[in-house]
Amino acid sequence: MKIIAVDDNKANCKLLSLYISRWGYQSEVYCDSEEAYEAIENIQEPVLVLMDWMLPKMTGLEIVKRIRARRPEFPIYFIMLTARSSKDDLVEGLDSGANDYVTKPFDSQELKSRVESGVRILRLEKRLIDREQELKKTNQELKQSLQIIEDDVQAGKKIQFKLLPENKKVFSHYEFSHYLKPSLFLSGDFLNYFQIDHDNVGFYFIDVAGHGASSSFVTVLVNSFITNYLDKYRLENVRTILSPPDLFDKLNSMLLDENLEKHLTIFYGIINLTQNLLTFSNAGQVPYPVITENNSAHFLETRDLPLGLIDETEHTEERINLADDMCLYLFSDGILEIIDKDSLEEKSEALLSLVDHNISLLDMRDKIHLDKHSNPPDDLTFMRVKRLNN
Repeated sequence: MKIIAVDDNKANCKLLSLYISRWGYQSEVYCDSEEAYEAIENIQEPVLVLMDWMLPKMTGLEIVKRIRARRPEFPIYFIMLTARSSKDDLVEGLDSGANDYVTKPFDSQELKSRVESGVRILRLEKRLIDREQELKKTNQELKQSLQIIEDDVQAGKKIQFKLLPENKKVFSHYEFSHYLKPSLFLSGDFLNYFQIDHDNVGFYFIDVAGHGASSSFVTVLVNSFITNYLDKYRLENVRTILSPPDLFDKLNSMLLDENLEKHLTIFYGIINLTQNLLTFSNAGQVPYPVITENNSAHFLETRDLPLGLIDETEHTEERINLADDMCLYLFSDGILEIIDKDSLEEKSEALLSLVDHNISLLDMRDKIHLDKHSNPPDDLTFMRVKRLNN
């Protein structure tokens, strides 16, 4: 850091320059008050100034007053050096804008301590200024980014929908279909289904807390994360994709490590096509999935926590055999906003009564009169997995 010393006595200037250099700082000395004033007025970095009070042409006190008037916010730390030691002189110096006051003849150790105290304050002020500039820059960048998001939000919607799987996709004797209606242009809900290997099909259904752009970005991240483990299985035989609890552990760690400040609920299932066996875990997905078989419907109830909330969570793995006439329905919690009932229990019972055996998603939309909700209060997503007759 630079320290400027101003004294009309050349011997004092040399002595101050020697002290400053010995203390490990860059020194700049002036014997002329007008030259000193011009230098201080144009300085661009925080600076500490050792200012003699009694100077020809312009007193040290006048320099301090003028600099404070012209550059009130700029970090300059003035230490007045003077033989004037009365209380009134001290008050006048501090009132004029000086930060500290050392009487002549001064002790070098005392002056060093005052200088180090001033340097600490200047460094703190510089950090605050740098931080403020960073925040201003970041804020400007955020404004630009938000403008880009607003301009491109329709394009973002198209991209997100492009990531969705083919509707009414058939894997062997199981048909997967879906419907997604975002409350905003971009959705915090997402789903996918995919062939894992010859015997297994995987599918997931996620609901990120909130909705809109920030939540939709998390859905893209999760989709990429799960796809990565699918590739690891195919290329390296890493079997995480075949274990819902293991996949949830990895995903939970990723969400916390990335510090996204977002949590999500997710249902992940694996259907073994030869055994007609469903293996699944559910991390907080509500309402519970509904399965119909033998002309009856019931919830697949599990009570595990959502992901992205705490470090260590336990996830249970469930297995059920799938009947010949089974259908599995998954709904985001947006459907509970649509159902006109008071309590969650009443809404869940109404949902269960809506799910007739083999009802299509189109018929389901008609049943809840979705056409009356052009702007639903929350993202609304359905998925159906239907076992086809051989």
